Amino acid sequence: MEADKNIYLKPSAGQTAKRLFIALRFSAEEQDALAQSRDAILERLRAGRPSPTANIHLTLAFLGTLDNAGEQRAADALCAAARACDPVSLSLGALGAFERRRGGIVWRGVSRQEGLLVLQRTLVRELTVRGLAVDEKPFVPHVTLVRGARPTDDTSDLQLVCKEVSRGLPSLETRHTEVALMWSHHPEGGRLTYTPILTVPLYGEKSCV
Repeated sequence: MEADKNIYLKPSAGQTAKRLFIALRFSAEEQDALAQSRDAILERLRAGRPSPTANIHLTLAFLGTLDNAGEQRAADALCAAARACDPVSLSLGALGAFERRRGGIVWRGVSRQEGLLVLQRTLVRELTVRGLAVDEKPFVPHVTLVRGARPTDDTSDLQLVCKEVSRGLPSLETRHTEVALMWSHHPEGGRLTYTPILTVPLYGEKSCV
């Protein structure tokens, strides 16, 4: 059976559409280490919304809100891409920021990667051939730590603050043997939660099961 026909998702009861993205996840220990980076930059901010530790991830493709049929196409694309791609190894490097008028987004970047760009490009190709829209902006691999970030001193440059904090950060090496289709939602109106609804191993040319 073809890889993109192996996975059939059962729709959630009463759930006709979901806000979805595809990501690499981190272990609890790795999330804790990245949370230390988050907390270090928060000490230099007067405002900022920290990413909850359990939500820390690396986005490969944001899919937006999809109905059940779109969710199935995304699952098929994920499975096909995983069949063609090897596990990914990363070195998480310095902090950086995307500047925004209402506060920047602080992230930790990727200083070295093995297989990440191949996986992301393969995912984009598989999503596109199945009619799913993907972000046309260049892929900048990063792990979001804080949104709405404003330095303590209004005259400080956020990028400079990130550079200064980065000097004290230990290196972090991670290896990823699977990739996940994630659901962004608020269970019963609670806090924002990222729930994996399909996790697929990265086995190179082996079958996706």
